[in-house]
Amino acid sequence: MRQEFDASLVAVAASAHALDALYGSTAVPQAQRDEWAGRRTRRHGKIREALKLFFETGPVQTQWVTEFEWLFNLRDAAAHAEESPRQTVPHPLGTNTAPQFVEYSMESAARACDLLLAVLRRCSDNPRPSEPTAMRWAAAHEPEIVDLERRWTQA
Repeated sequence: MRQEFDASLVAVAASAHALDALYGSTAVPQAQRDEWAGRRTRRHGKIREALKLFFETGPVQTQWVTEFEWLFNLRDAAAHAEESPRQTVPHPLGTNTAPQFVEYSMESAARACDLLLAVLRRCSDNPRPSEPTAMRWAAAHEPEIVDLERRWTQA
């Protein structure tokens, strides 16, 4: 379980950081960033809102709210771990274990990677025509996204 935990922790953190990097590559106007700061918008909310500015994300936004929150809560818990006693929980392997061995499991790693690839695919396929930077991003990154998808399905 320890190896699964370690690998899942990396997959979860890497997926969240990749989405954060995607946000960092957007040219969100400073006024918008200031508004988010004033409202204390959480990081995953800023990322989703930025993606809405540059990509057509309408049909997936509702699902993304839940998935981004889940991913970034796991990433934050890993980055800012708190030590506190918790009850054991059932693990998919059929045993009870510490909750973190379920939170950072193969299933979590797959969910995080699936989310990242779905976001990249959605953005690549749906740049806003009114946003030249989004159009350029989609064209430039399509080959890498295809390669990631191919490698993920072969894993």
